[in-house]
Order: sequence, then C-alpha cells, then structure tokens
Amino acid sequence: MTAPPEGPTRRRPIAVPLAALVTAAGLGVTAALGGFATAPEKPPKRLGQGSTVDQEQFTTTFVGSRTTSEPGLFGSPAKRFLEIEFRVVNKGDETAGMGLPYESGLGGGSFGSSLLKITPAINGKYGASVFTPTGGGESSQLHPALPTNVVVRYELEDRQRPPKQLTIDVGTYEWRDGVTLAPGWFVVTEEDGGERKPVVTAQVTLPVVPGGARS
Repeated sequence: MTAPPEGPTRRRPIAVPLAALVTAAGLGVTAALGGFATAPEKPPKRLGQGSTVDQEQFTTTFVGSRTTSEPGLFGSPAKRFLEIEFRVVNKGDETAGMGLPYESGLGGGSFGSSLLKITPAINGKYGASVFTPTGGGESSQLHPALPTNVVVRYELEDRQRPPKQLTIDVGTYEWRDGVTLAPGWFVVTEEDGGERKPVVTAQVTLPVVPGGARS
C-alpha cells in the first residue's frame, strides 16, 4: 500500500520582540540619514561688563574697556591706547604669569592664554601688553588668592579708530599631569578637523569708553 503524498510543510512563526523591531527600524532610519547624529555642543555663555567667569585656575571679572592717551615726547603726537581691564584672582597654589593673548602664540599657561580672540581685532602698533599697575610701575605676576587688577593694552596706530565695543572669546583651564610636558595648567582644547583648538567658554562684550579711567 502506497503512503499518501506529503503536503507542504508548515513552519511555526518565530516571535520577535517589539522592542527589537523598533530598534531595527530606528537603525535603518539613522543609516539612511548618514549615521548617528552627535549631540549639539553647548554654546558659550554670552556676558557683559561686570560679569565674572570661573576659569578653574583663575576667577576673572571683566571690569571694562576704554581709550586713553599719553603726551608725546619732544613735540611728537600723543600716544593713544585701548585698554581692557580685569579683576583676577589666582586660585592656584603658585604665582602665575600674565603672558599674552592666545592668538599671539606666546601665551603659555598664563592668564593671557585664556583671552582666545578679540573682535574686532585690535592688533595696534606692537601687539598687546599685559600687566598689573603697581604704584607708578608694572608687574607681570599674579600671586595666589590675591585679587589683582590686570590691564591688556594696545597702542593704536596713528589713524586707527577704536571700536565702540569689543567681544572677547574666553577660555578656561584644566590641570594636566603631563607626559611630555611638565605638570601644570593648560587651556582646555578639543579636536576639530584633525587639530586641537581652544574651547570658548564665554563671549564677553564690553563697551569702549572714550577717555575712561582705570578703576
């Protein structure tokens, strides 16, 4: 007796968790859009005159900006300056230097390094000088825990007109133990297009007061 022919085999359905289906769908959409999107970077704080920024190594208050002048010698034209004044407290354990603004490339790990960019660019005749006024003289040191007035000064060109206001891109510091460099404070940077660039923590806008006096 011949056995009856077998019909088509029926397969049991396989249960797939709903969460897996949702995840797979999401991955498909993400891939179609070109990969995983990165979270947007936190924008820098926008601050004004009198604001205080915690820079880890320093606490810095942005006092103001002004133009000043000094009489010329032997009948030469008066010298004109643009000054930016800060009130700085060195939170570290050691005396820190003034340095120069970051764009000069000579700031090092000093206070000036955190002044990443000034808009519009001032430049001046000889670039910036950074100092603290001391009874008729100047100092280039920031001692620990001592509030200190710091001035960034540019001598203006003969026909250079100062801006009505300026904006400072401000960075912050982090302590690094160092592998190739000695341990110390360094401006915080991030990877951008294959190179390290400083992170802007705040943008501080100051009016430039004609003929203003230091605080």
